[in-house]
Amino acid sequence: MTQTVDDQVLDAARSCILEFGVRRTTLAEIARRAKVSRPTVYRRWADTRAVVSSLLTREIGSVMPSFEAGAQAREQLASAVSVVADRVRLHPLFVKILRSDPDILATYILHRLGTSQSLIIDALAPILESGQRDGSIREGQPVHMATVLLLMVQSAVQSAEMVADRIPGDVLVAEFAYAVDAYLRPRVE
Repeated sequence: MTQTVDDQVLDAARSCILEFGVRRTTLAEIARRAKVSRPTVYRRWADTRAVVSSLLTREIGSVMPSFEAGAQAREQLASAVSVVADRVRLHPLFVKILRSDPDILATYILHRLGTSQSLIIDALAPILESGQRDGSIREGQPVHMATVLLLMVQSAVQSAEMVADRIPGDVLVAEFAYAVDAYLRPRVE
């Protein structure tokens, strides 16, 4: 399979970040590793930050699971959301950024939604609607619920290392799946 120039550049950016961190990654080094000219990169992205943003979006997309049509939505979501949290928590790129450049992620935690976060919300909302139709997910505005799920995932990912000596990763994932299931479960009256 032939790799696109965009993929070459994003792979090069990933390599740079893993080696140097985000702050010390330059567009010139990305272009050199991608074996393309800087103007080639600039035609696609305005600056290094834009390349990094595209890379993060691609990497988040790579850990997103698929959903089975006809299967109960709540069970799939509880499992999928906890699996994604675990994959991101262990993903070398996100681990590197959390350790070397945590302030880079602060923008997306404290101030604004990034493209990746919006994609996650947009991907979860229709699954939540499906679960509401099949009766496995409580009533509520799907976009609001998807946003809360995103916040839950972010919290689990960002805080996992901080609590690692109190709760091992596999137990954290199981507890997180339980929390998501309880959040989505219809109320019994």
